[in-house]
Parts: sequence; structure tokens; C-alpha cells
Amino acid sequence: MKKGSLFNFTLWILLILLAGSCAGIRKTAASEDSESAEEWVRFLFDTAGVHSGLFMIEAGKDPEKQKPIIDYHSHSLFTPASNTKILTLYASLKFLPEKINGFYWRTSNDTTYFRGSGDPTFLDPRFDSEAVLDFFKEQKHLVYLSDWSEDERWGPGWAWDDYPYYYSPQRSPFPIYGNVLRAGCRDGKWNMSPSGLIINEVDHPSGMAVKRNESSNIFQVNKDRCNEDDFTLRLPFIWNPEVFTELLSDTLGKIVDWKMQEDDVRKSEWQVFRGSDRDSLLRVLMYPSDNLIAEQLAWNISSSLWDTMDTRRMIDSLMNTDFEKWKGKIRWADASGLSVYNAFSPRFISELLHRLYSSMQEEDLLRFFPAGGVRGTISSWYGDEDGPYVFAKTGTLSGAHTLSGYLRADSGKTYIFSFMHNNYIGSSNEYKRRMEILLRWLKENY
Repeated sequence: MKKGSLFNFTLWILLILLAGSCAGIRKTAASEDSESAEEWVRFLFDTAGVHSGLFMIEAGKDPEKQKPIIDYHSHSLFTPASNTKILTLYASLKFLPEKINGFYWRTSNDTTYFRGSGDPTFLDPRFDSEAVLDFFKEQKHLVYLSDWSEDERWGPGWAWDDYPYYYSPQRSPFPIYGNVLRAGCRDGKWNMSPSGLIINEVDHPSGMAVKRNESSNIFQVNKDRCNEDDFTLRLPFIWNPEVFTELLSDTLGKIVDWKMQEDDVRKSEWQVFRGSDRDSLLRVLMYPSDNLIAEQLAWNISSSLWDTMDTRRMIDSLMNTDFEKWKGKIRWADASGLSVYNAFSPRFISELLHRLYSSMQEEDLLRFFPAGGVRGTISSWYGDEDGPYVFAKTGTLSGAHTLSGYLRADSGKTYIFSFMHNNYIGSSNEYKRRMEILLRWLKENY
């Protein structure tokens, strides 16, 4: 471990500056000369007014046979928020083919029946849907088969009042347009995609730009708020078989019918229409932390393995195999991290990251993670003039912020870490600043 007096002096100046804006950081002479990661952790987080857990080990070594570099409340349980998506990444890499199942179809006489697989990409402008559209256009008569229950639209432990926000679209067997309305303001006029939903214009200078009724697909757009060009809002719409087939009919320019799926329909022979590239989906899952993609990937796994869309079944499968030793020690409730029922420890997340690290080449793995100062949810944090040194997934809910991933040190070594912070009020920026100080110090000294 390097000992640089110049860096320690610089770091101490940074800490003094940080202390000026963050009440509660102790100024002790001992801290100025600290050479231990544990000492820096205690200095930064013992009096930060937050419940924190941190764990760090060297990558490529057996976690059971090495002494942790940082072990700070690492067995405590935390709300992980979107760190849960690291489990979804792991499950997707383990179970899904390079091209995921897009949907299932079969023909009878002149009718093509189809049902969903959970693929979230159809007509989402971030993905290419031309092959699916061409297939549907070629069919004479389309009938969508559904066994949809409204109870399945939300995951367990989700906040009901998140319904109007872009990060909380409804789950569905066959998403369309990402299950969101895109409202764009151009040249003082609102433009909506998809068409076919009910749009009412209102005049209200101080009202919301666009809002939706809780129980219907009726949207109100505020003419007075369309005074800035080139911005787009995303608002979830209510998905059900009627809405899905109406939107698809409007897109194709022909009628698409639907009917309830019969009990014996799964015994029929179905063909699989291959969908999106798995790894491209996983990067969208991880970089902007897309909740719908996370939830739909879990359904796609379940659909592919057991011909049913059941997130719980996927979770139980992994908890009974790969993560068996963690049964009763953690709680895994959904695929996105929206659920407040999730409870993980930094040690568990670190073991998960170790499993991922051992499963592929480092460069290939790091491409799935946001990169400090460069891309994803940490593009404004943990950057360096020489390029990214932190590759990690964030997680944020009210009073919860997490950061777990990989640190590339100047020594050439790679480290696995999981930082979790819960039970604070207000912004997470203070804890991000403290983590940035610690991670930079670790990069230069380990």
C-alpha cells in the first residue's frame, strides 16, 4: 500500500472543505494521518447521521479466504433499491439466450394466435421493432391470447402513488411502447406517442405539464406549460388486453382481436419469435436503471423456463440453488428494486458481484455497469481525468442510497465493493461526496 504525504495532505484539505458543508464530520488529528481504509470509513461515516454498511474485497480471490479491506456493518440488512437489478443481471445472464424469446405464435386456418413472453422492447423507440411489425403485417387475422390479471400489474411492496411517474410503468405480458405515453413539446405544440389514448387540453399556468387520471387512460396536457422546445415527458398508461390490441390495431392499420387464454392452450405447439438482443437489454437495464426492463426480464426468464410469468418462481429457483446459504438472511421481493420489501446486506451483494466476476472476462463484465464520469447513473460522479475507475450500480429510494460494483486501483488490482446507506432525510449527495472521497483514496492507495 502506498503512503503519499502529498495525497494525505490534499485529502485532508478536501475533508476540511467537506466538513464545512456537512455538519457532523469530526476534525481529529488522528484522521489526518490515517493509513487504514477502516479508519477512513469510520471517519467519514460514524458521525454522518446515516445507517451505513460497507464491504470491500479484492476481486479474483476467494471471498472466504481473504481478509476484507473494509468490513463496516456488512452483515446488516438494508433497502437496496436498484442494486436489486444486479440480481436481475445475474439471472438474465444465467438463464436467457443471446436472443430472448419475443413472443409465441401459432396458426389455425387463416388466423394467427399469439401471446406474450414478457419481452419489453416492442415499439419502444430505444429498440428496433421492424421484424415484429413485419411479421404482424404479413398475418391475415391476428388474435392475441391473454390470461392477464390486473393484480399482476404492480410488484409486491411498490408505492401505489408512483403510478403517474416514468419510473413506474405497469408490468404486462406484452408491453407496447414501453407502456408509457411520450409527450413532447415542439414549437409550442404538444405531440403524443402513441396515438389512440384520450388527450384533453387544459389552460393552467401553474399546473402540471401532463398528468393522468389514476384509474383511466385520460391524460391532461397543459397548453400553458408547452413554452419550452425540445423536451419529452414519459407517463405510464394503464395496460390491459383491450388497450394493447387497440394500440396495436392503430399501429398496424388493421383490426387485432383478443380473447382469454383457455386452460389447455399451453399444451398446443407454439413457435417462438426471437426477440431482442439480451446484452443490449441488460445495458439499458443497468445504465439508466430501467425498472420496466428489470421486471419484464424476470417474466421473460419465467416464461422461457416454466411457460408462466412469475417473478416469485424465478427468485425461489435461485434462492434454492445459487443463493441457498442466504435463505433466511436476506429478502428478495422483485426484479427492479422498487419494492420496500427487499433487504440485502453488503456481504451478500459482494458475493453476487464475485460470482459475476468469476463468470466472464473483466472487460466484458464491466461493460454492463455504469462507469464513473462517463455513462449511466454515475456519469456525474466518481470520474477521473484518466478515465473511469468505478464501475457500479446505484440504487435510490427515499432515504436509501446504494452503490455496488468494481473499483480499478492504480496498483492494477480490481476490487469488489458494496456501499449501502439507509434512514436519512433529504438528498443523497452528501453521502455520494463522502463515498467519492473514500473511493478515490482507495484507488490511489490500494
